[in-house]
Amino acid sequence: MKLDARGIISIAVIVIYIPILITGVVLSLRHGFARKEGWIYLVILSLIRLIGSITHILSEGNPTNTTLFTITSILEAAGTSPLLLATLGFLQTTAQYGIDKSPIMQTGHRLAGVVSLVGLILAIVGGTTLGDAKSQSSLNTGNTLRHVGAILFVVAYIAAGLLTFYCWNHKKMIMKYRKRLLTGITITLPFLAVRILEGVLNAFAPFPFTIQDGQAVPANNSNGLSKFSSQSSAWGIYLFMLVIPEYLAVLTYAIVGMVTPLKKD
Repeated sequence: MKLDARGIISIAVIVIYIPILITGVVLSLRHGFARKEGWIYLVILSLIRLIGSITHILSEGNPTNTTLFTITSILEAAGTSPLLLATLGFLQTTAQYGIDKSPIMQTGHRLAGVVSLVGLILAIVGGTTLGDAKSQSSLNTGNTLRHVGAILFVVAYIAAGLLTFYCWNHKKMIMKYRKRLLTGITITLPFLAVRILEGVLNAFAPFPFTIQDGQAVPANNSNGLSKFSSQSSAWGIYLFMLVIPEYLAVLTYAIVGMVTPLKKD
């Protein structure tokens, strides 16, 4: 099977995320598997990227298989949520023993987490609805759910940014090594912004299939957002707006986690 550029990138993703998966397990063992700690989400994201890359490679060998495309699209969008939830978990860890009881931190963290989870659910349900669609109405419903899910990820990101600013504004109350974690969070925010922007553009890209006689057939939908679709051949956008920013964010968290002795605080 001959792979195109995105298929080759998928192979590279498999290679680079296996060490991240192992590191995520090590960090979860060291700092805790609890969701509030954030480290477990590095494991979840790694699994999502590994499985998503495999299904993308398989879909290139069978481009008319809507099931493989649906799985790939869902996993591509779903990766945003673990990264956001990891960021929120690290913010909570940063605030421990200092400002974690602040109403702003407690309420903001809780609301942002719920918004991110709802966005994930809508992205999954929307993608599944598109994959199982037998009518144009179902396609429209699936697209709407994906749109709303992507927008909720933006809301959760803004909340994470505001909580990060709040932590810096109260840095004197943050413990020594947790300030290092806060620095790591701040470094990842621009990478995460690019990743979320790509997710929004992908969600609003036209679905590459249409319904004819109750069956999904390839569509010739073409507009300015088509290049952001999961089946687009525009590999540069996929590489520079999804793979690289997301990996840099994850790598930053992994490095900070390995060199930061949080238990000494």
